[in-house]
Order: sequence, then structure tokens, then C-alpha cells
Amino acid sequence: MTTTATTEQPDVAEPAPDENGSTVVPLTELIVGRTVRQPIYDLNGILLLAENTVITSEMKLAIRKRGANKVRVSNQDLKRITLDRKLAEVSAPKVSFDQDLTRKLDAIVDGGLLSIKNTGPAVKNDVVFLGRKGYNQEQRQQLIDDHQKNGQALGDMLSEALRGETMDGSLVSTMAAHYLKEMTTDTDNVLTSAINQFSNDNIAANSLEVALLAMAIGIEMDLDAENSRHLAMAGIVHDWGMMRVPASIRLSAERLDAVEMLEIKKHPIHSLELLQRVSALPRVVSVISYQVHERLNGTGYPRGRRGQSIHPFARILQVADAFVGMTSPRPYRPPLTRYAAMECLLRQARERFVDPEVVRCMLKIQSLFPIGSFVLLSDDTVAQVMRRNLDHYTQPIVARVSDANGELVDRDADENKIDLHADESITVVRALPTPGSDEIDSVEEFLHSNLDQAPLPQ
Repeated sequence: MTTTATTEQPDVAEPAPDENGSTVVPLTELIVGRTVRQPIYDLNGILLLAENTVITSEMKLAIRKRGANKVRVSNQDLKRITLDRKLAEVSAPKVSFDQDLTRKLDAIVDGGLLSIKNTGPAVKNDVVFLGRKGYNQEQRQQLIDDHQKNGQALGDMLSEALRGETMDGSLVSTMAAHYLKEMTTDTDNVLTSAINQFSNDNIAANSLEVALLAMAIGIEMDLDAENSRHLAMAGIVHDWGMMRVPASIRLSAERLDAVEMLEIKKHPIHSLELLQRVSALPRVVSVISYQVHERLNGTGYPRGRRGQSIHPFARILQVADAFVGMTSPRPYRPPLTRYAAMECLLRQARERFVDPEVVRCMLKIQSLFPIGSFVLLSDDTVAQVMRRNLDHYTQPIVARVSDANGELVDRDADENKIDLHADESITVVRALPTPGSDEIDSVEEFLHSNLDQAPLPQ
């Protein structure tokens, strides 16, 4: 990016594409991680990003600090590097709520057709417990590469859906099947490899982490392969409708008022409508996506359903979505530590915001000190939680990362891999924030700053 200074731009109406083949779009709609093939300029014609530059969060922040809230993008790049809701409405007819569609789904709910049945053996039977064994680094790098590739593919699908195009949903099914196979090989490696892989405004890609966590919970709850895939597919697409919420609301750094929250609460119906343009998705995926934000005690949305009138898979996804949301930064607050997020979910389970059985199973696959989090041990060393430990969810398997003097240690050395259940001489003293992060480690602070905006922090 150039260093040429610019003055703050006036709030002007967005022009239509000009004769030079470019369109003005909000800065927020640039997709982090995409490469611009043509230069991007501000409204005064000053170069912001040169051709063949990768869009990063830091670049977007730097551009915003210069006063450029809107940028001019080449029409050749427009579809590929933006997910602009307004542009989607220009290129496709505006979609209104399909009342017939929502009535049909409500009829399914009212008819009690929400039970699930396995037609094959539980996937859990095939899951390998690896104990103190470290992660296979080759598999891990492949997983990270897959996350990036799949995140971009999902972003392209969402972009097409927003523009009114019909898509083949077999890609989502293929992704779910792929991750299911990897999950049986090493669940912990799959889950930790997805942490913090995507920018916070990348809705399509971020849903992958939710889907993987939900799949792991479902496997622990004895789902078979088909049900596990359906659960993951719903997780992958459940939040697509958020892209129809105005960016000024979706990315607001201020507490939302009642009218703005109403726009947020419409997004499950937006998701439902977008999914009608995706072929080859099982019908149950739409039902699940429609209900992810319902709550067990009836305080959720869009219909205020409660208890058994919420699909079991939606109850699983609700917990996974809440956990990922709490541990991810938002414009209006920093992230919560993974331990504190688990503590918060336990409180919400007691208050019947979420399904207690789902939270219990999440404890088993994440532990009370979730995989990926940092802890202080009783010997004054610092460790990172590496693996769950079956039913011993307060005694996970950890890898030391520094000694009592703060010196880094070889975390792959055998003596630094500790099964806290087998070695009862060492215990967890307390959870720690991720080094270098601005995570909140107090549930009370988190709830005080966020609970008024959403009964279950997201």
C-alpha cells in the first residue's frame, strides 16, 4: 500500500459503475485473504492497494485510519473480492421473506418431526484415542491448507447465492465427509488446526470452525456417519444470512439498539432463503440452520421455540456457535479465554439457555480447560492443553511450553507431555490468556460488557 496521505472523505452516495469499469464499495466488504488483480483507489483517485496485493485486516485498518470508508474496485475484481449486500441486491431481485417457506418449516416443528435416528454404527466407535501422542505435523499442515481452500470456496458460494445464482451443494457435503474422516483419525488435531484461521469478518469461512466443533460434539453423542455429516453441513451454512444484515449493524463497535438487534434476529430467515438456491442439501439442513439461535428456555429467535421443539442438531450447533463466538474478537469487545467461555456455557446450561447434555459432551471432547488454551501448572510451569482425556475433563493432556523461570522448553520432548490424570502430582492452578492476546479471563467482566446486547454472548 502506498503512503500517500489523504483527507477524510465526505459521505457521498454510492455511484453506479463508471465508464472506467470500476464500482465504489464499502471498505468492510473487501474479503480478507483475497488477492486484488487490479489496483484499488479511494474516491479521490489515490492508490490504496496495488495490483496483485493480498487484502489483509491490517491493510483495511490502515485504509480506514486514513479516512477511506469506501473504495473504488475494478469490476473485474468485484465479484471475487467482495460480498457486498447492496451490490447483490442490484444484480439480483430483492428477496422478501418467503412466508410459505417459513410456514412449511414451522409445520415440521409443530408436527414433532424433529427426532433423529441412526441408520449405521456410531462414528465414536472408530475414533482413535491417542493419549500423549503429539500431533502429526504433516496432517496438521494439510488440515490448515484445507481450511484455507475450503474457506475461499465457501466464500465464493455465498457470493453466488447473494447474487441470486443457483449452486451445487455437493461441495458442502464433500467437505463434511472429508472432515468426518479426519476427525476419526485425530479429533484434537482437527479442532485445534481451525482455531484463529480466518479473519473475523469472514462469515462463510468462520462457520467452518463452528461446524467442526459441532461435529465433534455430535460424534461424542453417538451419531452415525450420515447424521454427523448433516450436522456439519448445517454448521457450514447456518450463518450465511448474516451477509444480508447491513454492514453498519453487523460490524458495529457500539452496543446495538432494539431496532438494530431486530435486524440481527432476521438473519436465520435470510439464511433459509439463501439455502433455497443451493441444490443437493438434505432438507434437515435448512431446519437446523433455521433454529440454531433458538434457546432451550424460549428466549431465542426467530420463533422463540423452546425445549423439544428445537431440533437436537440445532441445540448442538447453538453451543458450538456460542463457544466460537465468545472466543473470537468482535468489533464491540475482545475475545473471552477458552476456559472462561466454557465456564460461561456451564452457567448458561444451568439457566437453560443451552442444552446441558450438549455442554456435558462438549466438556468431554474439549475438557474444562479446552484444547488450545494455556494453563499454569502446580510446578510453576506453563503448558498448553494438547488433548482431551476421555472422561477426565478436569485433567487434560498438556504440553509444557515454558519452565518455572519463563524459559521456553521443547514441547515435543516426552517429559513435557503430561497426562494430568496419570500424573496426579501435577495439577492445573489456573487458566491463562493466550500469550500476546487481549483476551478477557473474567466471565463477570465479559457478561457485564456484553450480556445486555445478547442473552447468550456471541
